[in-house]
Amino acid sequence: QMVSNSPEFVQKAASQSLGIMVENVTPARAMTALMDMGVNSRPAPVRECAAQLLLSLVERIGVTQLAGTPRAERLPHVAGKLAQDCHKDTRHYGQEMVKMLLNHQQFKCFSPLDL
Repeated sequence: QMVSNSPEFVQKAASQSLGIMVENVTPARAMTALMDMGVNSRPAPVRECAAQLLLSLVERIGVTQLAGTPRAERLPHVAGKLAQDCHKDTRHYGQEMVKMLLNHQQFKCFSPLDL
């Protein structure tokens, strides 16, 4: 069996590729790509990687700056979906995003049950 064909190798390469993509495109494009494709992916490791990168983008940009963008409408629902994921690490990243959003005035209108 070749090491390069192992699932761990493929997962690590995919995670690195997503990380490189996030670093080399604008934060808005990265967030859109992660919210559109990453969090809706079937494999749990892909959702975990997307959730981790999305959380890092939210932390880097800041909730205050995100509040005035078109992505602000979708982000609470995406974060809530990730917070209820079956994979524990994905759930953790989603819950961290939900906490950040609920601490901001604009996102207080969302009930935690809606997320």
